[in-house]
Parts: sequence; structure tokens; C-alpha cells
Amino acid sequence: MNKDNNQDQGNELADLQSQVSALQKVIKQKDRFMANLSHEIRSPMNGVFGMADALSRTRLDPMQARYLEVLRQSCDKMLEMANQVLDISRFETGNAKLVEVDFDLSEMLNTLVAEFTGRAKARGVGLELDTKFMTSPHIHCDKLRLGQVLSNLISNALRYTDKGRVVVRAIVQEDAQIDRVNLLLSIEDSGIGITPDKQQHVFGAFASADPAETAARGGTGLGLAIVHEIVTLMGGEVRLDSTLGLGSTFTIELQVRHASTIPDPHAPVSRPMPGSLSILLAEDNDSNAFVFTVLLEDTGVEITRARNGEEAVKHALGAPFDLIFMDIQMPLMDGIEAATKIRAEQGTAPRIIALTADIFAQQTEAFISAGFDACLTKPIRQADLLDTLSAPQLPN
Repeated sequence: MNKDNNQDQGNELADLQSQVSALQKVIKQKDRFMANLSHEIRSPMNGVFGMADALSRTRLDPMQARYLEVLRQSCDKMLEMANQVLDISRFETGNAKLVEVDFDLSEMLNTLVAEFTGRAKARGVGLELDTKFMTSPHIHCDKLRLGQVLSNLISNALRYTDKGRVVVRAIVQEDAQIDRVNLLLSIEDSGIGITPDKQQHVFGAFASADPAETAARGGTGLGLAIVHEIVTLMGGEVRLDSTLGLGSTFTIELQVRHASTIPDPHAPVSRPMPGSLSILLAEDNDSNAFVFTVLLEDTGVEITRARNGEEAVKHALGAPFDLIFMDIQMPLMDGIEAATKIRAEQGTAPRIIALTADIFAQQTEAFISAGFDACLTKPIRQADLLDTLSAPQLPN
């Protein structure tokens, strides 16, 4: 009898292991699909963003400038939607991670509110920032994720507020007993509000208090779900208080660490770009290669293009370059394999920058392990590209 029981338990264990293995395979396949989807969506968007940047530097009449403004707003909306769909997938598969850094919360909030000021003004809504109860702005947490949370909440508040104001409040209190910082952030609006029976559902993916209202005002239905997932990942809590017709307040409570270093707000972000740089660009997409070239026109750099990883390795080993920009997904040999081969032959020089359409920060670890020095995410903004070129590691 015991022998039969042991055999049954063994069979059940084997079945369970088989199910776990099958589930892990499905998760990996979904991850791979979402990475490919990200690449396929963001690569052509790189061309649109790049050409919009290029157009903004040309002489435009008022009507053309207005067309360009609408184009850029539409681009930003497309990028936001793509990011949200891909981000929620990472949370579903348990692959979201935090990348914590020291930063000045006050500076981040001022920058964030400034980015939404134009949108608030266009809607006839006031946008205010209240930081009078911030005892110390220097904290250590995931700046990118926290910014994503606040952006989603501010965007949501403006979307559902037709008059009045939206107020972003930050309270930072030090707790000496646990050597932590208590962070309380709230976004208060005077918008349409949410009925009590709908409030518990708003943090679900594709959920909304009023589907018809959401359809009329736009949005993917993922913003608040992502907020909840990120705040939970950071070990915090997000609450909603709302009254129909009077407005809503979303409150985030987090415990974060003190910053070990205090950022200097007056320190220059970048230094003057050294001249006569020789750049190797490994990019299989003709449009993206053209955009890259346009973004660097009038900088004096010399660009050599490789259309795949094999060509990149051949060029890199055949001539000296100051900097290599390497697309990750390329035919014949991908960017990671190409970078690994270049590092095996040449060591740490030159700097190699990954160009990727994968928005997820944990991918950076794989890039660094393969020999990359940094990563730029598509669509590439000219400011980010120029900052990379002017980094202090480059030769004078």
C-alpha cells in the first residue's frame, strides 16, 4: 500500500513539475513575443519622432508649426499607449524590476509639472505643485518608475477635469527610528469624480469607472493598473478618495531610503562635445539609419554604417572608432553577439552604446554583461543622443 501511495505521489509531483515547466515556457514565449512587438512598434516610431525633431529645426510658417505640434502630440500619445501595453505585460509575467538611484525629488516634480503645464492650460485647468511640507528632497528609489506613476496620475487627472485645478502635493518626513523616509504623494483634481461602487475597480487592467466617458476622453484603460502594480512593487500603497461631481484624490504612500549622495542641481548635465568623432552605426533599418544621421547633422561627426552584426564586427576590427552605436535586433548576427566579439578582440575601448526598442530596464543588465557601456531606447531623442556624445568618457 505504501509503495502504491509513494508511486501516486511521485506521479503527482511529476505532473506538477511538467505543468510548471509548461507554464514557464509559455511565459518565456510571451516575453519574447512582447519584446518583438516592442521592436516592431517602436522602430518605425523612431523614424516619425526623428523626422519631427528634424522638422522642428527648420524654418516653419505658423501653420506648419501648428501641424508639427499636432504631429508631436500624436507621437507622444502613441508612445504612451505602446509603453503601457508592454509594461502591463511585464507585470503579468513577474519580470518587472526596480532600478534605484539617488535623486532630487523636488527637481523631478518641478520638471514633471512643467511638462504638463501646456496641456493643463489648453484645457483651461490650473496645475499646481505643493511641496511646502517636504523636509528633504534627496531620496533613493526608482526614479523612472516613480515618475511613471506620477505622470499617469497627472495625465488621468487632467483628462477627467474640465474646470478648476489639479494639485500635486508631496510630503517627505524623515523617520529616524528606521532610517527611512516616509513619502506621501497626492494628486487632487476637481474633475467629474467616481461613484463609490466603481472606485474599487479602477485599478484593474482595462477597467474604468465609465466606459463611455473613457472612450470620449481617450486613454488605454491601463494607466491606473500600472500605477497600482508599480506602487505595490515598490512596497507602497495607493488609495483613492472621490466624490461624484466634485473630484478625486489619488494618494501614494511609500517608504524610501535617504540619498547617499546629494545631487548638485547646478552641475552641468553634459560638457561640450568633442569634435571630429568617428562613429560606427550598426543599424539594419534604412529609415532609422537616416534618422540617426539627420539628428547628428551639423555636429561634425563622421558616421560609418554597418547593416548587420557581422559587418559591425568587421568594421570595428578593421578601423579605429571613437564610439559604436549598436542596434540589438539585426540579421545574420544580433547586437549582443557582435558586441561580445568586439570586446573579446579590443577590450574596453571603444565605448559601445546599445540601441534598443525594449523599454524594460532589466534588459540593461544583459547589455552591460555583453560589453555595452550604456543604452539608448527607441525612439531616440536628439537631446539624449547629444548627451551620449558629450559624455566625459569620450576623448577630448
